[in-house]
Amino acid sequence: MSTCRERALIDRHFAGTISSRDERSIRAHLLACDACRVYYGRSHLLSRLDPTAVRPEERIGRALGLVSRPSIWPYVGPLLAAAACVALWASGAMRTPSATDGFASRGTATAEAPSHVLVYRATERGAPTRAGTSIGAHDELAFAYENGAAKARLMIFGTDEHARVYWFYPAWTQPEENPVAVPIATDKARHELPDAIGHDFGGRQLVIHSLFVDSAPSVREVEALLRAHPSGALPIDGAMETTTSFIVSQ
Repeated sequence: MSTCRERALIDRHFAGTISSRDERSIRAHLLACDACRVYYGRSHLLSRLDPTAVRPEERIGRALGLVSRPSIWPYVGPLLAAAACVALWASGAMRTPSATDGFASRGTATAEAPSHVLVYRATERGAPTRAGTSIGAHDELAFAYENGAAKARLMIFGTDEHARVYWFYPAWTQPEENPVAVPIATDKARHELPDAIGHDFGGRQLVIHSLFVDSAPSVREVEALLRAHPSGALPIDGAMETTTSFIVSQ
């Protein structure tokens, strides 16, 4: 039996009473602890079967500090400010327009895809909600993933019609860095990613790309592939790429 402190935090996550700092702690811990991943997966399954359980959207919101939690002091502004800092360093990490003005959608993001990402709009006024066909130019976005293909790592980024790239996972906050795809759970449960990330989207269309991989490509490698292959799937061995398109309201 696991004696990790994080087991109690997992219980608080599913009860909707966890603090944002503790939420980040368990996300990091789950990457390294098999026992707690099993416990999290079992708790997730039970929550889906329990009609009285906190809804996933509300649970994400509470974990991100975007809505108040029962029995604890509501956590508001600081996390939103931190999320803005996690956002892409705009002038250095956006890809400049290529000679080809435009982009091509790669694949489809459907519930039937073995591995796919769900996109949520996060606001200060309530729990994150599943994004529909449009998002705001200044919306903060949160994500969850299901990894039926059991890939080891994930990258999430957006592209617009001006060939700009907006990074979500991994975060790219310093232009001299070159972060790689983030490790993820390889079970089939739905996992919420910890941050709500904001960008100033400059185009009228945004395509969110989710790239599930077994290797660890870097953000610079992916951007080079995007320039070399403006249409079609990125040529990364064993990768599963899905996309979801949105209209951006200014």
